Amino acid sequence: MISLLGMVLGVVALIVVLSVMNGFEEQLRDRILSVVPHGYIDGPNKKLSSWSTLIDQTEHNDHVVAAAPYIDGNIMLSRPGLVRGAQLHAIDPRYEVNVSSIEDKMISGNLSDLQPGQNNIVIGEILSRFLGVYKGDHITVILPRVTVTLFGLVPRVKRFRVSGIFQVGADLDSNTVFIHLSDGQKLFQMGTDVKGLRVQFDDLFFSQEYLQQLLPSFPPGTSTTDWTQTQGTLFQAVKMEKTMISLLLLVIVAIAAFNIVSILTMMVADKRSDIAVLRTMGASPKSIMSIFIIQGISIGSAGIILGILIGIPLALNVGDIVHWIENQLGAHIFNPNVYFISRIPSVLEWGDIILIAFCGFFLSALATIYPSLRAAKVQPADALRYE
Repeated sequence: MISLLGMVLGVVALIVVLSVMNGFEEQLRDRILSVVPHGYIDGPNKKLSSWSTLIDQTEHNDHVVAAAPYIDGNIMLSRPGLVRGAQLHAIDPRYEVNVSSIEDKMISGNLSDLQPGQNNIVIGEILSRFLGVYKGDHITVILPRVTVTLFGLVPRVKRFRVSGIFQVGADLDSNTVFIHLSDGQKLFQMGTDVKGLRVQFDDLFFSQEYLQQLLPSFPPGTSTTDWTQTQGTLFQAVKMEKTMISLLLLVIVAIAAFNIVSILTMMVADKRSDIAVLRTMGASPKSIMSIFIIQGISIGSAGIILGILIGIPLALNVGDIVHWIENQLGAHIFNPNVYFISRIPSVLEWGDIILIAFCGFFLSALATIYPSLRAAKVQPADALRYE
């Protein structure tokens, strides 16, 4: 029973924790990749001419959902007494709504308020709070470029009015701003050119392959970047964290398997005379081994099955369970004023269940080898000498 409960505890812990990790990963993917396009196609020397024609050609590809022009660059945002670095994206709202859900993330103003020549800017919610600017306020954009004047080198500076604030619920809220494409062309002195196209595909996991298919239709020297290069480090970190936590929790299963070793070893010592009697009645060492192997695997399998039966409903309802505990205690585990989420997400993947069951079964089978070998080596004459 002790070994059984240990296995149940290990399997339940693995299922619930991996499901929660999957939930966090999905939240990140949905929040970030709903705003960040799946791929970028940058023109030669970061300049792309005749971009409207290229958009039409790109959207004729079966795997392309939409494409939009863009210009981006690192900037400094300045307010009296405050300076903050950010990533600026110059976009055309008419195209952008097809490759990004930023319009749906607006909590103040509209993306369509970005009109050519009006010097409007849309900023993230965290950035807005840090700088203390809200809709209607003005903010200064400083480019890390200089203009040569009679008075020497002067940094390129432009004053913008905050026309909207967005909230994605991720790091983008603290370092991303949007302006209209025509304002960006003037700011970066691009003329009528753009830096490249932002592209959305029907399957984000094949973005790199689809980008290579589009490359021949663009001018020589064009380069491509997909989301795994711009955001891949974050998702790799989440994946690594999930792997490490899985290995740590697998120790619980290993301890349960070690309990099987201990209990079967004690049982072999306690049943030496019974084993000897079976041997004298004609039982072979192989059949004696099979008795203890079957017993150990039965304990492990029962623990795995019970753990899965308990773990699956627990993983599916962990958000509701934690919410109920929060209501009972009157406290928040995830304070919505601090974190991007207020409820524990959970996504159950059957691949994880199969892997957990396989690992538990393998460790249980491995745990039976030593005790069963000891049982097979019991000599009837030695065991029954004092009977």
